[in-house]
Amino acid sequence: MPSESVANRSPAATDLAASGSGHTGARVITQPLPKIPDDLREAAYHAIALARFTIHPDGSVDVDLQQPTQQPRLNQLLLSSLHNWRFFPATENGKPVESHQDVRVHLVVQ
Repeated sequence: MPSESVANRSPAATDLAASGSGHTGARVITQPLPKIPDDLREAAYHAIALARFTIHPDGSVDVDLQQPTQQPRLNQLLLSSLHNWRFFPATENGKPVESHQDVRVHLVVQ
């Protein structure tokens, strides 16, 4: 059976809200998620992690798991996928700026 992952931005945990007419928040362009191997399917069943992204002006990211799952190997797979996410950067007065965004990642195995 295939596995599926879902990622949701956590509105309460983000600092990207527009703070004035000259500021827009970063928007995700691509968000690849890991394929869960059979031996981790049980551990991944409804696992949730909280990832903190630093989004650079060029749209590339640095990411850390603020709240990892309880399975270290699953966390490694997840981090590997999260490093491949790309964003339209936040802007301030029309210029790209660095920003941060927290994303709650739900791993759902079907």
